[in-house]
Amino acid sequence: MLHKVARVAESQPTTGAEPEFQMSPSSTLAAGMTVEQAFGAIVGDGLAQLQRHAKGVRGGVDPESVHQMRISLRRLHLVLRLFGRWIAVPPNLLAELGWLRVRLGTARDADVLADGTLASLVATCPPEEGLAALQEAAAAHAQAMRTLAAVAVKSARCARLMRDLTAWLQAAPWQAVPDDALQQTLRQPIGPRAARMLRRRHERLVEIGDQLHPDRAEERHRLRIAAKKLRYATEFFLPLQPARQVRRRLRRLGALQDLLGGLNDAAVADLLLRDLALREPALAGSASFARGYLCAATVQDLPGLVLRWRRFVAAGAP
Repeated sequence: MLHKVARVAESQPTTGAEPEFQMSPSSTLAAGMTVEQAFGAIVGDGLAQLQRHAKGVRGGVDPESVHQMRISLRRLHLVLRLFGRWIAVPPNLLAELGWLRVRLGTARDADVLADGTLASLVATCPPEEGLAALQEAAAAHAQAMRTLAAVAVKSARCARLMRDLTAWLQAAPWQAVPDDALQQTLRQPIGPRAARMLRRRHERLVEIGDQLHPDRAEERHRLRIAAKKLRYATEFFLPLQPARQVRRRLRRLGALQDLLGGLNDAAVADLLLRDLALREPALAGSASFARGYLCAATVQDLPGLVLRWRRFVAAGAP
């Protein structure tokens, strides 16, 4: 659990300063909207971002477009979940969104290994023989995965998903549900509902963090996903929150996410490097060196996770 290593963490230097949080691009969400109007505004923004980044993914060579489209899909999936108690999403649409996220996720993981993790390792350990060849092999694999992602985004299946999702939103079938309580809720102001959504996400994150064993990658992954969901939900409802308070919370949350993201990159890299060594046995030695280096770096970063967690909790709930 996080508090179990707190004493060790207090003796370690701080792992970097908190990043200056940059507010997301302005949303069409506005104070005074109803629950239904807020849903339409947030989902509409999400679809616009998704389509914008899809153009770059279709080229098959831009890692940043893959990254941003994957984020757009995650944000869209979360908002559908947040409003799901009032606006039920057809299961086939959720399944197809999941399919597309997996295709983009595979490409993104390969890009991070080649252009992030291994590039940093090559710069840190230039004399180590074989690391450059390892990075080249990882880069070739990443390009192959970007090509597959491009094929998925250009496919008839993806086009059908976009059409079906747009058609569902335009048809607004939830308006015809014969449930007076539901219809009344949809016409209520979004403010109080948004506040409750944020509190629940914050409580869920704190619950996971309080039970976390930092040395267990699967538990860190759960914490990272919960932190990401709180971050996205907070950004959805930015226009409804006091700017000064939300900036402080998001700085602390961003610092926590940065460290969790680095630890997750190392865990994913370990799996990908193992697979790469199996595909290309001549690189097995360099892959083992890289895996060992990343393992040692992870151990060094764990005390910093405790510090950043404490700072986040100290920032308070929404």
